Amino acid sequence: MPDTPDPRVGADAAPSPTGSDGRTARPLGLIVTLAIAIVAIVGVALLFHSQTYTSPVGTLVATPAGSVTVNGKTLQHVTLAFNTYPDSTGMVNGKPIHPSGNPGWPAYGPTNQFQIPADALVTVTVRQYDSGGALNNPFFATVRGTIGNVARVNGKLVHAIDPNNVGHTFTVRGIPGTDPGFFLNVPFPAVPGSNQADNGQYESITFSFISGTKGTYAWNCEFPCGVQIAGFGGPMSAFGFMSGFIHVV
Repeated sequence: MPDTPDPRVGADAAPSPTGSDGRTARPLGLIVTLAIAIVAIVGVALLFHSQTYTSPVGTLVATPAGSVTVNGKTLQHVTLAFNTYPDSTGMVNGKPIHPSGNPGWPAYGPTNQFQIPADALVTVTVRQYDSGGALNNPFFATVRGTIGNVARVNGKLVHAIDPNNVGHTFTVRGIPGTDPGFFLNVPFPAVPGSNQADNGQYESITFSFISGTKGTYAWNCEFPCGVQIAGFGGPMSAFGFMSGFIHVV
């Protein structure tokens, strides 16, 4: 049986575009597209760089508190103390809570950057001065990742709080590549009332956890205490108010 001619080959077949040196020419459109992509990537990188935030207080380093035995293992013990405020225009120890503070935007203070040692028992004390409301996801009303999965709220041991009465949460995860199994979530109950900016009342929360491996961990609040975007705009999406980093060294 004779071979069937390839219909793509013949006198009417369109030749491949070539340059004067015989090589295939690169379409101008592809080059322009690549150039636009490169410019866009550089622009995004510069945008993120310009939005970096450094707290006036700098990084809060945990205070050594001796050693402690947990499950038969001796660990270094350190402590941290910070607060949550309904008004980010205030001052802590003579320094602003946030240099771009807004009276309607809550913030953690005195800083959003913390440093703790690896594989240590970390005891955290928080004064929560803010009002609150209902979580979008009740998952974050449960204490997770602490010793015994409990916290003390005003001296009372709790495993969870009312998901409809939350002021803020302290929720911690490792950034990509850092201790993927680490997760910590502690909900803070709201102070009664709708505006706590000046009344001085607070909820006291204490909890302990064992720190993970060395690396950087991101923390954020999971209560929708912002504006728009289901409560996750404003201070929730502006770095330095309701988010930050824990540096484990």
